Amino acid sequence: MTLRLYYTSSTLLDFPATVIDHDGDLTRVVLDQTAFYPTSGGQPHDTGMLGGVPVIDVIDDDERIAGDRAKERHAVD
Repeated sequence: MTLRLYYTSSTLLDFPATVIDHDGDLTRVVLDQTAFYPTSGGQPHDTGMLGGVPVIDVIDDDERIAGDRAKERHAVD
């Protein structure tokens, strides 16, 4: 279950969190707590960064909030 920090603080910009589930390549992660508001009722999702990677979607998955991250780009030497 994801603790929804946005219910108690709508202005929160930074928060500690632990990844409790992911899709294998970390493009979709589920955190133990989040301040990212998911897309809901026509309201767009919050944006920001997770681990230095842009969040491109936030999904309400019943008891969990999943955050989709852009694929990381690695420099090629």
